[in-house]
Amino acid sequence: MEFVEFFTQMHWAVIMLVCVGLVLLIIEAILPGFGVCGITGILSGIAAVVCEAIFTKSLFDVFFLIFLVLVVFTLFFVVVSLMLSKGPLKKTPLVETGTAIPEHYGKLKNLDELVGKQGEVVSACKPVGKAVIDGKTYTVHSTQGTINVGEKIKVVGIKNTTINIECLRREK
Repeated sequence: MEFVEFFTQMHWAVIMLVCVGLVLLIIEAILPGFGVCGITGILSGIAAVVCEAIFTKSLFDVFFLIFLVLVVFTLFFVVVSLMLSKGPLKKTPLVETGTAIPEHYGKLKNLDELVGKQGEVVSACKPVGKAVIDGKTYTVHSTQGTINVGEKIKVVGIKNTTINIECLRREK
């Protein structure tokens, strides 16, 4: 009976603070960001406990509310975490499964196949620049010094991951 009386005699400000804290924690769980909503939600729960202490002046009620807030917030955190990792929210755009870095980043494949191919400089090589070879843009290194934009080039070698090029119009 005392359990029911605890909720029926609870002050409206305490109920509002607990509800606001839960809503803010829901927002924090769904939206990535700095954590302002999460911190404010936790502070709202603490404020609810302080208000309960001021309004009731009952040590039992205060400790019971502390226990209740901790249990509710913890259960909420566990349920939302499970829903985001394994449940229905996993298939929504709210959960990102990939990274911002492209999968092929830093992995240049089969550069040896480029030797002997021709392309065009799209960013002046002084001696490093960009060139389009077989429809793909590569960072290249000129073995002849500066090569201007628009000049035709030929891949003369690969050293580690460096693509060495020469201008086709220049004489050796």
